[in-house]
Amino acid sequence: MASIKHKNTKRIEGLDKNVWVAFTSVAADPSIVNLGQGYPDIPPPSYVKEGLAQAAMVDRLNQYTRSFGHPTLVKLDPFKEILVIVGEYGSWFSTMQALVEEGDEVIFIEPFFDCYVPMVKMAGGKPVLIPLRLVGYSISSADWVLDQEELASKFNSKTKAIIINTPNNPIGKEFYFIYFFIYFFYNN
Repeated sequence: MASIKHKNTKRIEGLDKNVWVAFTSVAADPSIVNLGQGYPDIPPPSYVKEGLAQAAMVDRLNQYTRSFGHPTLVKLDPFKEILVIVGEYGSWFSTMQALVEEGDEVIFIEPFFDCYVPMVKMAGGKPVLIPLRLVGYSISSADWVLDQEELASKFNSKTKAIIINTPNNPIGKEFYFIYFFIYFFYNN
C-alpha cells in the first residue's frame, strides 16, 4: 500500500508553536499545580457541583440552542448584539476569517494572549505590534503604559482592526482611554 504524504496548506506555514506546548510538558510533573490551561488539580466547591447537578436535571438540555439567539438573551435586550460563543478560540478564528482580508493590518497591544497573531496570519492579515512599556517598578498594572503617539503612528489605510483586550491578559492593565482608540481608528 502506498503511503500518503501529508502537506499543510500555505496559510498555516510559518505558524510557530505556542507557549502552551512548553507549559504542557512542565505541568506534567505531579508536583506542579497547573491553573494555566484549564486543568486544575483542586476539586470545585461542593455548591458548584450541586448547582451543576441541579442544572443537569432540567429538561431540554439535550438539543442545540436556537440559531437565531437564546430566548433568555433575546428577551434581555433584543436591540443589543449579544453573542453566545462555543469558546474564545473559535470566536476569534471566526471573527478574523470574517473581517480580515489578505494584506489587512490588525494592531495588537503587547503583551497579549498567544493565539491572536496566528489567527490574523491564517486570515491573510499582518499583525502590527505595539508594546506596553514598564515605567518604574512593576507594582501594579498602572506601571505599564501605552505611548499614544506610537499607537497613532500604527494606523494607516490598511488598518482593519485594533484588538483592545481590557483588562489586558496577562498583566491586568485596563484601558480607560477607549475613546482615543476609536478616534484614531475612524479619523486616520
